Amino acid sequence: MNTMNIDQFIGENNSIDNAIDSTKPKKIKPIPKVINGRYKIKRVLGVGGMGVVYQVDDLLLHSLGIDACEFAIKVLNSEASSYHDAELILVNEYLQANQLHHPNIVPISHLALCNESQRGFLVMPMIKGDLLSLLLESPFESIPDNDRLKYAYVLINCLIHCHKRGVIHGDIKPSNVLISNNNEVHLFDFSISRNVNSEHNKFAIDFKNVHAWSGDYAAPEVLQGNAPTIKSDLYSLAILLYKLLLKTHPYQQKKDISTHRTKEEQRLHLLLLQAMRVVPSERQMNMKALLSIIKSINTQQSKTNNISALKRVTSIFTKR
Repeated sequence: MNTMNIDQFIGENNSIDNAIDSTKPKKIKPIPKVINGRYKIKRVLGVGGMGVVYQVDDLLLHSLGIDACEFAIKVLNSEASSYHDAELILVNEYLQANQLHHPNIVPISHLALCNESQRGFLVMPMIKGDLLSLLLESPFESIPDNDRLKYAYVLINCLIHCHKRGVIHGDIKPSNVLISNNNEVHLFDFSISRNVNSEHNKFAIDFKNVHAWSGDYAAPEVLQGNAPTIKSDLYSLAILLYKLLLKTHPYQQKKDISTHRTKEEQRLHLLLLQAMRVVPSERQMNMKALLSIIKSINTQQSKTNNISALKRVTSIFTKR
């Protein structure tokens, strides 16, 4: 969508000084079952703090005999939609996400307006899978250690890519990470993202009016109402990696890490703690060192698995 289309989307009379003004609620019209005569809603995929994601069929592509006609669309939920100029949240997400072109970041194909409800929506590819948050908390199955290392490696590189492009995600957490059915990692939800260049934050959320973060993963300064920064992204990623790789939330860590961890895990623990310091200026994350440790742990696990497999085979022949 070009600049002219975005101007048409937000309307000439809309104020854009504050993307959200909670003092001016508006009436919300429901999303129809078929949007603009094209997107037929099949089911709800997920509900977040600000948005709802639906699985839809593209009736136009279907009529043309194109099999790949399933997509995901995102609309603001009722609470977020009630704010004046709320649709600018979607404009911000569209603009920030489209500065990123990465195989592990969910792309947004376009931003559009529902003719019936006059509500905006984003169209994205339909990726089938499970949220990392559900996999981490599942009582029925645990994520294999080699997959945990893979997910961490990919997420680190995703954030490196975002920051190189000047984009601050702002809400790094397991529920914003999708693990597809073919075990690929996908980072999504840039609704509260910002740019290091203030000129690109024209449609960004005013954090004084809206609390759109997750308390378990947000940095202290964000919890206090400050806008996210690269430093706060590092804090959130560090907590996610801690939960993913050390299998506990750092806020819930009770035992001395040195008593029941390998040397590599102890190094990982210390590196992640550096990124979780309360004062942002003291916060740092050595990405190269993190990636190196992850590779090292993966190599050690592979050797251990190979030795275990060899022992099992040897024991079978010994019993014979």
